[in-house]
Amino acid sequence: MQLTTRAALAGAGDTALFLAQRGEMFRNARGRAYGSAAFGGLWLALAASSAAERGKPSNATLALAAAVAAANAAMLAVHLRHRVVGPRVFGGAALSAVALADVLRRR
Repeated sequence: MQLTTRAALAGAGDTALFLAQRGEMFRNARGRAYGSAAFGGLWLALAASSAAERGKPSNATLALAAAVAAANAAMLAVHLRHRVVGPRVFGGAALSAVALADVLRRR
């Protein structure tokens, strides 16, 4: 299993756990909940794309890895700006950086 796939599955799992622990968010903060669900979808798409490849990563996998990394960087910036940073935010950014670095390394 590629490192990209492992990092993406970890990111998807973290996002799923976040949503599972905050079910009320779908009633009280729908935009935040749907954004997190979309994040989970991006992570899963990256995991599936990476797992389906045998050799060099495709352009689609590169694009997904770059999108996940950019989205995590934006999320980290927003959390830093509002001073609500926790380990999860840094973990997501680190996992996305690992996934993108692995895709670039294998190209």
